[in-house]
Amino acid sequence: MAGTPHVLQLGGGYVAITLSRALREPIRRGELCGTVVSRENFHAFHGFVGEMVTGRIGPGNMLSPARRIFPPCAVHVAEIEEIDLTGNRVVTSRHLDGVRTTLEYDHLVIGLGTTENLEIYPGLAEHAFKLKAYADCLRLRNHLLEMFELAEIESDPEERRRLLTFVVAGGGYSGTELAGELADFARLLTSREYSRIGPDEWRVVLVHHGATIMPEFHGTSSYERGARAHPRLVAYATRHARALGVELLTETSVAAATPNEVFLSNGMHVPTRTIVSTCGTRPQPVLEALGLPSDEHGRVLTDRYLRVEGFENVWAGGDCAAVAHPHGGTCPPVGLYALKHGARIGSNIRRAAGGLELEPYDYSAFAAGISIGGRNAVGEVRGIPLRGKAGWILWRAILVYFLPTWDRRLRLLADWVIWPLVGRDIVELEHAPRSDYEVRHEVFDAGETLAHVERPVRYIHVILEGDVELVRNDEVVGALNAGSHFGRKVLELHPADEARAVTRVRTLSLREDQAEKLHDLLASAGRLRARTASFEVEA
Repeated sequence: MAGTPHVLQLGGGYVAITLSRALREPIRRGELCGTVVSRENFHAFHGFVGEMVTGRIGPGNMLSPARRIFPPCAVHVAEIEEIDLTGNRVVTSRHLDGVRTTLEYDHLVIGLGTTENLEIYPGLAEHAFKLKAYADCLRLRNHLLEMFELAEIESDPEERRRLLTFVVAGGGYSGTELAGELADFARLLTSREYSRIGPDEWRVVLVHHGATIMPEFHGTSSYERGARAHPRLVAYATRHARALGVELLTETSVAAATPNEVFLSNGMHVPTRTIVSTCGTRPQPVLEALGLPSDEHGRVLTDRYLRVEGFENVWAGGDCAAVAHPHGGTCPPVGLYALKHGARIGSNIRRAAGGLELEPYDYSAFAAGISIGGRNAVGEVRGIPLRGKAGWILWRAILVYFLPTWDRRLRLLADWVIWPLVGRDIVELEHAPRSDYEVRHEVFDAGETLAHVERPVRYIHVILEGDVELVRNDEVVGALNAGSHFGRKVLELHPADEARAVTRVRTLSLREDQAEKLHDLLASAGRLRARTASFEVEA
């Protein structure tokens, strides 16, 4: 309806769920209209990431369709390109071809969450698995299964160990939960489907910079002040993780990651093909570009009504917002808080539209918890600590209650009932279509082998940064630097046994067959340019 105030919600996360519910009646009465801008047409419930990547629940059962949870708000699936706070408009682009659309608003709600900080250590962006986006979680699920498949047929003990070593960086909620689930998963797989892998061959390593894992339960969180500490829960989770087989390395951080190993701050290095990063976030780039007032974590500062400081019609909630906690500090980046942020923003927009006084945010989460593997959990409800299988059941019941749709609740319950009878889902799914060219960015540390004749690889590396030496019988027979390329044929030509990094090396790698195809394509393009230039000269 022309002239109806328009509420534009950026981000299809937890804030959008309760905001849409709060605006449902005024939208139906024609007093407001709303639009949710989301990158995907689904909402991912991250409380079940650990169970999804380890096959306890189906990959799609942690997702809820956007067009079932956001109506009567309209759903706009696109990338956010620009936010114009002066002109009250947002520019989006569609995934297909980048065609842009301009959306105008009367009230803007920012619920964009955060993204991974890829600059914490070298190699994180190139080699670490992340858990923020659903596509990354699904990719990790497939990778884990691939590692077991490869290890089953690998005869080299060193490579076999590398394939079966899984490093998790960050011992907060996410990292502790994933490490426990991974250890439980490996135990089950090697006792059933992968019988050629011994129970002592796999390894799960949890690396955390603090003195204890789960700082959220130890009263050392950097967000909420006055949070009750539960050291006994931390001690229980620590003992349980070790009993499952998790190696805990506290007061240690990851210094660098390569395709072959992880280097730690204590001087150790762990040969592995799998590193999962659950530490370090930063604001979304489109939000950073606005230059809004923010705290030390880069989160947008809001007033007690959840309006962005300095604006009357711009609101913020969820992980990207520094919302004052009623007990001091700010709300931690947890889904329960984001849900309440969206509800309060929605009610205050309704009150603002009706000329009523706004209500301050005053919610404190009533529960917190995580699964720690083996159908055990630690948590607290209203300050009462819970642990073990009873805690797991109660915490799962709380999470199911907050799932946005009934169909996903039923599917999850069905998965939990069925998998103990039939086993975990170990089907490796193709999560994305293969492109014409499989290009990868890789980082190698000094002294590391990039290619070896005994294990010929099908990739050609183009050196972007650093120096590489070609070695035969421990003697250097050639040197390569930025701009050079090497692969199987270069090793055979010199001849050399291996290509070894002299310094930290960054490469761009391409499959050998694709490199030849690309070379022919570029050669044809070069000949075409030459003919075009000759035509222009003749003209």
